[in-house]
Amino acid sequence: MREETVTVKIDHPLGSTDEDNPSIVYPINCGYVERDCEIGQNGEFSRQEAYVLGVDVPLDEFTGVLTAVARRKDDANSVWLVVPENIHYTRQQLEEMIYFSEQYYDGFVEVIDDEIWDGYDCDEHRLGLDVKRSQAKSLPEGVYHVVVMVYTITKDEGKILVTQRSRNKTYPLKWEVTGGSILKGETARQGAARELLEETGIKVAPEDLIPLYEFSDARKHVIYHSYINLIESETKIKLQLGETMDYKFIPYEEFIEMVESERFVPSEQKRYGRFKELINEKVHEYI
Repeated sequence: MREETVTVKIDHPLGSTDEDNPSIVYPINCGYVERDCEIGQNGEFSRQEAYVLGVDVPLDEFTGVLTAVARRKDDANSVWLVVPENIHYTRQQLEEMIYFSEQYYDGFVEVIDDEIWDGYDCDEHRLGLDVKRSQAKSLPEGVYHVVVMVYTITKDEGKILVTQRSRNKTYPLKWEVTGGSILKGETARQGAARELLEETGIKVAPEDLIPLYEFSDARKHVIYHSYINLIESETKIKLQLGETMDYKFIPYEEFIEMVESERFVPSEQKRYGRFKELINEKVHEYI
């Protein structure tokens, strides 16, 4: 199969209950895609079951990208996984989002046209190895990929931009700073600038990002790069559908309280704790 744009007609919207079992509440929008091929003598169209992921509101219909298929080993039927354009999930994230239903089947998720990263050694030398996003949790020994984070600060008010994760992502509704994995062929700065544009609508030249910290995590097979980005307070924010559902600019003291609370993404809490003194020192140069 290949990635393609499809339209899902929703018959079980997010938040609705199952007709046969009212105790079951749908955590995502579920429906079907009318297939192109006609069947039967009456010219009826076949219906392909589909899940819509990365959308936080009930829908009647949704047009998005077919990104993966949930295959059921003991069942001839499969389910298409449809997401908004430019939204990417790992296989693990997809499995978590559809677990409510697929837990009752012996199956697996087949990712279509997987996002590709460069593989690196621990010193951040490219290995000439392509790494699929869906392999992020199972990389071979000695192979790393690069993850970037951006602390966006308003120049005049010294406030930090935080965004809230969508309900359908891991760590739903928790807050975070901008970040993500860099793509094949990108430098860390280029990847950080792209992630910032995709998630917040903020456009910045890679060379204008201010280095904050970097380190390698052998257990997670990740090399982290963190940057500071300075903006004007009137800069408009455009959230990425399916990735983020809210944002706010908060004073740095409030940011510290948020990071150290249960409201923040745990993995970012750990990184902040590790580099707290350095981050405090750097941030206070600009607030």
